[in-house]
Amino acid sequence: MNLSKYIWSLYKESKSGQEAIDDYNWDLDSYRRELGLDEYQIQIPDEYKAGVDTASFSIIQTIHDNYSQYAVSNIDEAIQEYDKMVTNGVPVIVPGNPEIDFLRFGEKGYEWEWYSNIVAVSIGLYFACPDFFIPYYFTCSHDTGIPFYLLEEICTQFNIPLPPLPLKKDKLGKALYFGQLMRPFLEFRRLHNLSPAEMGAFLYDFGLNLIKQEEPEELPKPSKVWLLKGGVDNGDFDFLEQATKSTVAYRWGGNLEIRKGDVLLMYVRSPQSCIHSIWRATSDGFADPFFHFHYAVSIGSMIKTKPVTFKEMKNDPILSQKGLIKANLQGPSGNTFSMEEYGAVLSIMERKGQDISLLPRLESSSYSDSTEISNEMDVEKLLVEPFLEKLGYVESDWIRQMSIKMGRGERNYPDYAFGANPKWGEECARMILEAKYRISTRTELKEAFYQAKSYALRLQAKVIVLCAREGVWIFKYKRNSFDLDDFVHKNWSELSHPDTMHETSLIIGKKKVLKSKRAR
Repeated sequence: MNLSKYIWSLYKESKSGQEAIDDYNWDLDSYRRELGLDEYQIQIPDEYKAGVDTASFSIIQTIHDNYSQYAVSNIDEAIQEYDKMVTNGVPVIVPGNPEIDFLRFGEKGYEWEWYSNIVAVSIGLYFACPDFFIPYYFTCSHDTGIPFYLLEEICTQFNIPLPPLPLKKDKLGKALYFGQLMRPFLEFRRLHNLSPAEMGAFLYDFGLNLIKQEEPEELPKPSKVWLLKGGVDNGDFDFLEQATKSTVAYRWGGNLEIRKGDVLLMYVRSPQSCIHSIWRATSDGFADPFFHFHYAVSIGSMIKTKPVTFKEMKNDPILSQKGLIKANLQGPSGNTFSMEEYGAVLSIMERKGQDISLLPRLESSSYSDSTEISNEMDVEKLLVEPFLEKLGYVESDWIRQMSIKMGRGERNYPDYAFGANPKWGEECARMILEAKYRISTRTELKEAFYQAKSYALRLQAKVIVLCAREGVWIFKYKRNSFDLDDFVHKNWSELSHPDTMHETSLIIGKKKVLKSKRAR
């Protein structure tokens, strides 16, 4: 989607649009008068307080005053100077005191100060150099804030290529990532002739509201169960104790493979080591470059349950065999529980008086019995399309019988083309699916594969899916081609199990196939 000049002009002329733009037209003095800088303070360590008549310093002021020393004329210079600040740290600025040369913000070994305080850092940079920086508000703490995945959604909608995310343990890369974000934002701003203030309004009002309007009201059915963990002495337990069914935590340590609607067992370590409550994922798992735990998920629909202690899990005949339990639940938040293991947890709760009928359950998928399938059309209607629905697709995500020119005067029609562009001369697709009545022999598999391969190579697709009465075959593009002998096969009985269906969605689900637009 491109930003429509007409729709944007209507937005700018509206009262809400003008108010949103005005919110980003402040300078540092105006911001200080209206909102103050107290929210973004860091306490000065006791060993540095001698000769300083304040207990803390402003991050915004410190970043602003340090960056204001630089004269930059283009985005390359702007990012370069930011990178130097991050690499070397900056001297702390305390109004009314001389520069404290011996105390530096974000120096080597303390790179986390940059990304942990990214909101304040970004505001200081914006007031120092609004031509190349914008305030960054896609961050959360428990039940407040804007999660990073919404920025990804906005950028996907408006074709803004986000730079590749830093690795989880790359602290310097996480600190530098904010500077890298500024390049595609500036390119988008110049492409659409937006002022710095208009870019702020676009991201945090116009774009954000558009994404939220498209969010379905109901959660999809769960496909998997996960164990999330609450921290110790960081406010997690108090938050969980006060939570209600309507509470949403927009960023909790999680796993990239979590899907919206999944069941989440919330485990706390203190004051008692136990499963405290059951939640649902209100977003897919996502990576957040400015989050300490890196991988996160938004959670909601909490149900407080009878506690299931670690001792009870360790003594359970099913759960005691789980590697995670044997390892005393060590490791990060976001471990999987099978359908059977979840059932064991519910059994413990039920013995303690929990009404488990009120708790979310995994449901097995049901596909038509093979006796009902008598031709290729039956395969499509009774097997393929219910399968695609469970993978998250809707009918508008594919083109049926897409016409493609394969040779002189020759037209071919793949059964399903996903993420397709049918425009003549620009035909392409992300995934091809071919439906057959039977694939019961090697010869039938070979014939179906080479037919689908010709379509996939012509359309530059990266995945081939074959479906028949006997199941589903998945081929991925590797080493510049597809290999007949390199595939994943699942029969329909296997796909009726939630765990198998979830594994399949990680390969060919809608999020995997249609939402991979980040720059590589």
